[in-house]
Amino acid sequence: MKKPALALMFLLLMAGTVAADENGGGSEGEASFGGLAAFGVGLVFTGVAYYSLTKRRLIIEHRKGSPQIVVRPERPYITVFGPVYPMTVHHAFTVTGTLLALIHFATCRDYSTLAGKAGLGMAIVLILMNISGFYGRYIHVKLEMAARKKQSGKLKRLAVLLRRWKLFHVALAGLFLILLGIHIAAVGD
Repeated sequence: MKKPALALMFLLLMAGTVAADENGGGSEGEASFGGLAAFGVGLVFTGVAYYSLTKRRLIIEHRKGSPQIVVRPERPYITVFGPVYPMTVHHAFTVTGTLLALIHFATCRDYSTLAGKAGLGMAIVLILMNISGFYGRYIHVKLEMAARKKQSGKLKRLAVLLRRWKLFHVALAGLFLILLGIHIAAVGD
């Protein structure tokens, strides 16, 4: 991983740690560090949103270069120049957010409640999404190598595999959102 991405990840972890509550969970069985989890999930959403918006270039365009932001009235409205690619930003935010959220999930002392079960499910899905993301990145690199070497048979197989992977990855994200809604509703009761 590049030095800027590591520095960004470290800063995000530190910011999340500062945001963590010091008193722990309120009642018996309640997990500690709810603020840390909220910050982590916010980072995951930010990483996903940034990558999605830059991938389609409808609102944000990302270009490699010296850090700066250019706003203009025509599409894409915002051009972000940075030392790393949007996928690296996506990975840094989602991995860091997952680590912060897992601290919260690990402090739960009772997984028998609906909130506990949904939280455990969210933790498992977050881990699966991260593993899936790194696997998707691996497939994408292999696909680019096959394209450069003009290996059409391998290219077609990898393109099908990448399409299937995307469906799985998006399904995991949808499952995470459902579990998050259940978890928040159950904690609120």
